[in-house]
Order: sequence, then structure tokens, then C-alpha cells
Amino acid sequence: MSKSSYASVPSGAPGRPEPFTLHVPEPELDDFRQLLRLSKIAPETWENSERHGDANLGLTREWLVQARDAWLDDFDWRAHEAYINSFPNFRIRVPDHAAPAGQQQQQEEEEEGHLDLHFAALFSTRPDAIPVVFMHGWPGSFLEFLPMLDLLRVKYAADQLPFHAVVPSLPGYTLSGGPPRTRDFTLSDAARAMHQLMVELGFGGGYVAQGGDVGYFLARIMSATYDGCKALHVNFLFPAPNEMPQGVEGLTESEKEHLERTQKWRSTGMAYAMEHATRPATIGLVLSSSPLALLAW
Repeated sequence: MSKSSYASVPSGAPGRPEPFTLHVPEPELDDFRQLLRLSKIAPETWENSERHGDANLGLTREWLVQARDAWLDDFDWRAHEAYINSFPNFRIRVPDHAAPAGQQQQQEEEEEGHLDLHFAALFSTRPDAIPVVFMHGWPGSFLEFLPMLDLLRVKYAADQLPFHAVVPSLPGYTLSGGPPRTRDFTLSDAARAMHQLMVELGFGGGYVAQGGDVGYFLARIMSATYDGCKALHVNFLFPAPNEMPQGVEGLTESEKEHLERTQKWRSTGMAYAMEHATRPATIGLVLSSSPLALLAW
């Protein structure tokens, strides 16, 4: 069926999502490629070579060289852009209820008290369709869910689709606007924004939250905070240290192995997460300076 068949926001939705078509101007793509060409790759060292085979030291120089060359020579952005635009995409402005009451300060294109969100969606025309919001993680984006949307639109016509599939860019990710610059923006804030998105689409009375990684945390918060979130599905489980088993009594051998792997990963596999958590301003500035730096990270 055509893209427009799945683009009808259910009647009665209080929000006003606007259809959105992605098009990155050619000068911006040229600048991006130029930055990529000019970005130097560090010389070979023992740590970044293939010889030692220790993945805990990070990626290899050879991988980075090959990935950069593939990005420059083989990657066709316009083909990917056309694929993204083959799905209904929208932009919507939702209230940010945690913003200071009455504050009207204008900051470039961001109005305090609102968040500008992007989402892709397949809307069903069935009256009993179940709304599901699919939330990505980091490093990730709404793009991860497009193959799933592809499967759904091949299998179901709009009048047979059992779900309203809503796939947002989380605040500050990909095609959504950034969070406010006047305060810290927490997981609870992002969860509230995702809930508000579903409310604006007319699904506040009942929806399902699905997520992994960052989306997992948001789905948990939404299910515990908002009556409208009737169920959740997660493909990721990251208990806090105080939620971890205090002993191994009663655990199966398989569960003991998983617990041991988790404890090892907490000590050897979280360097990037610690950097994000303790120096977010620094790593954000570094990654924004170069596409090669972002690729390596």
C-alpha cells in the first residue's frame, strides 16, 4: 500500500503533528565529506593494531580506516534518505511540563516550555488498533525500527494493521530538537516527553511502551508513572546495583554465568558510559567536532 495509507493520525488527537520529509542540503553533505576527508587517523600503535587481539583496548586502526573509506566511497546518503522518506514521518511540538511556569524566553528556534519531536509511524485505520511506542537507545536512533515497519506494511494493509506503530527520535537524538538548555534533562523528563507524545496523538487512554537501552529505562519509568501506559516490553535488562542478587543461592548454573558476565562487564565494559555520566560536556564537544571522532566512539 502507499505511504499515505498509513499516514492518517487518528481523529480526535489533540496534537497537531505536521508531515515531515527529510532532505539534507547538498552543501551540508559536502561539508560533512570534507571534514571526513581532512580528519587524520592516529598512527599505528600496539594498542590499536590487530596483532594483540584484545578487544578491551578498543577498536583497531585498520577497522577505522576501512570504515572511513566505505563511508566516503560506498555509502549513498540519498538512497538512505529516500528509504526514510518512504515511511510517514512527522514533527510535533509537545509541552514540557517541567519547564518553569510562565517562562517565555526564546532561544534560537527553541521555545522554553516545549519540545520539538520527530517520529515515524504507521497508523492503522482499525478502531481497535493498539498504540505501541518503540523507543531506541544509544548509540542508536529511530532508524533501527524501520525494517520492522517495513515488515508490518508488507504484511498488513492499513485497515488490517493491528497496531499504531509510533517510532520517535528521543529528545536530543537524530531528528528531534534538543532538550532545554536552562536545566538538567533527566530520564524522567524524557519519559514524560514520550508519554506526552502519545497523549498528543490521542493515545493517552492506553498504549504499550517498548524499548531497549535508553528506551528500556524510559519504558520502565512510563509504566510506573503514567496510567496510560498499560504494558511494556523490553529487550534489555539493566538492574541497578541494589537490584542485583546478593548471593547465588537458588540460581541456576546459567543464571550464575549471566551474573558473572554482568559483574565483569560492569568493571571492563563501561568506560564510555562513565565518560558520558561524569564528563558529558567534554565528550559531547569532542564528538561534535568530527564525524570520524563520532564514528570511532
